[in-house]
Amino acid sequence: LQGLFCVDGKGEVLFESKLSMKAVSVAEKLAKENDISIVSYDGDDLYTTEVTAVVRHLHEFYGEPMPQLLPEGAPLASHEPSMHKILLMDDDVNKLQAVRPKLEELAMKYDATVTQAIPTMLEFLPGGCSKGRGVAAVCMAMGIVAEEELLALGDAENDVSMLEMAAIGVAVGNASDPARKAADYIMRETNNEGAAGIAMDIFVFDRQ
Repeated sequence: LQGLFCVDGKGEVLFESKLSMKAVSVAEKLAKENDISIVSYDGDDLYTTEVTAVVRHLHEFYGEPMPQLLPEGAPLASHEPSMHKILLMDDDVNKLQAVRPKLEELAMKYDATVTQAIPTMLEFLPGGCSKGRGVAAVCMAMGIVAEEELLALGDAENDVSMLEMAAIGVAVGNASDPARKAADYIMRETNNEGAAGIAMDIFVFDRQ
């Protein structure tokens, strides 16, 4: 969950952060004004205002739980105790990029932050949160010194903080420019060509 809800093997919460109700409300309003699909996360429970094709794709292609409608068409901002994060989604990449500056303005005003994993999704997160912060909390609980012992792999903008924090940050072959710039090492192999296993062989088992 983008480092926003981290639990240990016993289910104990190690770190959690949620958007304010007002942040959820303004993001929902922006999505509606621009005819963009929206999905919100409360742990493993996903909610949406309309089950569009791109919302179904999130479930069918990426394996996320199927987003549900709130009772009686209630707005997402009515869900308590708020949401961990929000996705704004559209197959029109140019449309999303045009909306991003507006979302970033809202983020500055309502203590949130904006990042992106793939071109068709914008992520709206609580201020100061990232994968890096969540991973750091997990490492601390496990007694791992992330800056000395952690190997991290990523491919997208939302992986940047984690790649920068790790002892070794690895970008896979199909990584975005932000991930490549943040990484210590760039693989030739993509995430569909066994890059993770090869990175383990190189940096953990010293097999290459």
